[in-house]
Amino acid sequence: MNSSSSTMNEEPDALSVVNQLRDLAADPLNRRAIVQDQGCLPGLILFMDHPNPPVVHSALLVLRYLAECRANREKMKGELGMMLSLQNVIQKFVY
Repeated sequence: MNSSSSTMNEEPDALSVVNQLRDLAADPLNRRAIVQDQGCLPGLILFMDHPNPPVVHSALLVLRYLAECRANREKMKGELGMMLSLQNVIQKFVY
């Protein structure tokens, strides 16, 4: 089996997944639905702890887009691990 056929069966890499979510969140009409989805915010929290800085950057962009919708802010703030992950990102990349 050559390498190209074996990669087709693997899960998509984190960067492509978070970039797709970023592209969806860029559209204001998608933002409420993304936050209401059961898996999106927990997934974004995991992406914020990713070792690859471009993945973290895209995850932060998604969060920024989602937070532009005022109705999303309380749910985002209350999501388990959200605030801690944001604090970790600040410590990891700012200091």
